[in-house]
Amino acid sequence: MNQRRRRRSPWVQAILALIVLTGSGLCRADDPKPAAGQSPGRTTGARLDYIDAMLKESWDENNVKPSRRASDEEFLRRAYLDVLGRIPNIQEASAFLRSTDNKKKSKDKDGDLEKRAKLVEYLLADPDYSKNFATQWKVILLGRKMQDRNVDATALTAWLRRQIAENRPWNQMAYDLITAKGSNKTNGAVNYSLAHMGDGAINLTSITTRVFLGQQIQCTQCHDHPSNDWKQADFWGINAFYNGLKREEVRTANAAGTEMVDHVELSDMPTEAHSKYERRDARLGIAFPTFLDGRKISQNADVARVEALGKFITEPENDSFAKAYVNRMWGHFFGRGFVQPVDDFGTHNLPSHPELLDKLAQQFKESGYDTKELIRWIMNSDAYNLTSASIKENEKDETLFTHMNLKPMTPEQLFDSLIVATAAHKVGGGEDTSKRRDQWMGQFVTTFANDEGEESLNFQGTIPQALMMMNGELMAKAVGGKSGSFLADLLERARLQAKGSVETYVVNHLYLAALSRLPTARELNTARGFLVNNPDTINVMEDMFWALLNSNEFVLNR
Repeated sequence: MNQRRRRRSPWVQAILALIVLTGSGLCRADDPKPAAGQSPGRTTGARLDYIDAMLKESWDENNVKPSRRASDEEFLRRAYLDVLGRIPNIQEASAFLRSTDNKKKSKDKDGDLEKRAKLVEYLLADPDYSKNFATQWKVILLGRKMQDRNVDATALTAWLRRQIAENRPWNQMAYDLITAKGSNKTNGAVNYSLAHMGDGAINLTSITTRVFLGQQIQCTQCHDHPSNDWKQADFWGINAFYNGLKREEVRTANAAGTEMVDHVELSDMPTEAHSKYERRDARLGIAFPTFLDGRKISQNADVARVEALGKFITEPENDSFAKAYVNRMWGHFFGRGFVQPVDDFGTHNLPSHPELLDKLAQQFKESGYDTKELIRWIMNSDAYNLTSASIKENEKDETLFTHMNLKPMTPEQLFDSLIVATAAHKVGGGEDTSKRRDQWMGQFVTTFANDEGEESLNFQGTIPQALMMMNGELMAKAVGGKSGSFLADLLERARLQAKGSVETYVVNHLYLAALSRLPTARELNTARGFLVNNPDTINVMEDMFWALLNSNEFVLNR
């Protein structure tokens, strides 16, 4: 369909305007229910009551009040995006919104939260849970724009997915990532160190402390930190643990007889027991393997230094390890951590809720570093169940979690959500075209990822992003109404199954597909009017769907 003509269509502008005004939940909530300050309710699922108590204490101290509880529709979409990395499909959304499991006959709200606790368990058991978090950790560990062809990102992602599916304790996963050796093909964890060990393992030193300890010591590579206690020797003391890392390409002949790199072997064979660096006074500095708390290891060549570093980082006595992970996970679900950026702990950047962070980290250690249990605690908390709409009493709050922060979809979430909403990857009799999907994903990563290729917690819409959403190949295919498409199938089902109005059936399902909710009465009446008054039903459906998929409500996780 002609894109220019679609943008001039009156129903496109009307639908977009309606979503902004009535459906998005992005505006301030002027009539919150329950009243501001009233407890949003409790669940009987896996939860830690002190999370809510300590957050409420901070609200009282700062004279702010929480927003109302999120609607089922808002919570549903948020939970799917956060846990599975995609929006729910029509069937999943309908099943949850229709469900009355455990709803009490009394007028209290506890039944709703019990239903949500069940949804959390359902999502944690879904295979897409491990797929989503494996993708996220691949981005954290490698970035999105890995240039080294000998780094096997696919093998690392597969390794991560297996660990996450088994709910392997985080301390064990982290230790294996830090200390991995052998073939990068058979042991996917090897690819983490392999990706960053060039140039004297400087990048590996930096990313290891950031990811596993929440400490940004990279600027101390050249000088002492200007705003905290880190010294240049601290950076090179960690770097010295990596002195023995060696990589070796293993080649094999392909069918044409040409030698190709089959895999890379990583080994730890210590030679020199120290790192050399240039100090600011131009003198040569020497650093022996020394952990950030000052502990050292033997300088003998037979010591497995990387294994020693892995033990230092992941041992229970190291509080920074658990805090870094809890803070990162809290940031994932709330859009910001107690410490923000999530990997920049220090006296220059104190946590917003230090006591709560300490207590959650201790509880996480006592759970055996159980990631699923941590997710349950977060998602069953009152704060996670709040709406993203602010009220007068919290509209200036950015750090106290009185309402949910708006979170941009990652490129992967946006792509997979478009696929779920539209089945755009299905062509020619419903066959999945993997090659085309890979091409689309490459376009999305290039267009929507930030300059560093990492995840971003700040929404930064750009003209190329907007044009890609409005006019790109994926969007054109997504909203197409040709035979076999989502829209053509929807219209056929509407004509066969609709007991009342075909137009109502179509509009309801378009909204469920794109926004995981039914339209408001105003939205429904307006959209039905466009369909009733235009003989080209598919044409109008295409424009309506295009408008819904280009709305803020679709592209933001709230």
